[in-house]
Amino acid sequence: MLEFLQGLLAIRDVDQIGILLALILGEVGLTWMLGRKFYELKDSLCSVAMGLFYALVIAVSAATVLAAFYWVHQFAIFDLDWSSSVALILAAYLVVDFLFYWYHRAIHEVRLGWAAHVNHHSSEQYNVGTALRSSFVEAWFEPVFMIPALLLGISPLMVVALLSLNHLYQYWLHTRHVGKLGFLEHVLNTPSNHRVHHASNLHYCDKNYAGTFIIWDRLFGTYAPEVEAPVFGIRHPLETRNPIRATFHEWVALARDIKAAPSFSAVMGHLFQPPGWSPTLGHAETTRALQQKSLES
Repeated sequence: MLEFLQGLLAIRDVDQIGILLALILGEVGLTWMLGRKFYELKDSLCSVAMGLFYALVIAVSAATVLAAFYWVHQFAIFDLDWSSSVALILAAYLVVDFLFYWYHRAIHEVRLGWAAHVNHHSSEQYNVGTALRSSFVEAWFEPVFMIPALLLGISPLMVVALLSLNHLYQYWLHTRHVGKLGFLEHVLNTPSNHRVHHASNLHYCDKNYAGTFIIWDRLFGTYAPEVEAPVFGIRHPLETRNPIRATFHEWVALARDIKAAPSFSAVMGHLFQPPGWSPTLGHAETTRALQQKSLES
């Protein structure tokens, strides 16, 4: 059992392309047999282009990230072999999944992070191909949030591998073919829970950040069940199938706002306040404020 688990630790994001492509082909076949319209060719090609670019950046940055991880790991608080038992491997996975939750929450609720992540939500389709939409910038942002795991003594290779397994788990969540899964909805991130996360319905926005375990959302007040039909995409639809525009449009908007900012504090606000914040309106147009206003009306 331990040898099997340790073998899984060798999996890297760039090695998962074959698995993801197999899932996509399987879902495309099922979608075709059922006569559903869950795929659109230009949208899917846009997703593939972004996915390949992300995989390239992951491959190029891997050595640098791993070297940085080893440097941080020398300051670890605990000298513990986290791979020595099934219980410790599972505990390490919980740590990584917990940190992923906060990373995922940050890139939604801090505009600098949202500029990197918005392209993952830009498609108005929802299928396994959507999982390919990852930003090249996230390859550099995400490792920063794994530093606490390294300081707990989890080895750099194990952190990278468990994070890759976490990503692998999330691929199958991007589907409309799987309904609710009973009691698992209370423990795991499921297709139903993740559909909520990808929806632009106001009360669904900024919900269900979990990687594997939905318990983090339930604990920290960011959980929402799938009740009404999700409307996929972002609140202000991008309406493009161009992967370059889909990747960079929010960076352009952020640069425009920074250029027009009246003060240094306004610049910092544009960078680190939630999306929707402005120097004139403050938080009035952020997701949380709009949700609260909707509840009060």
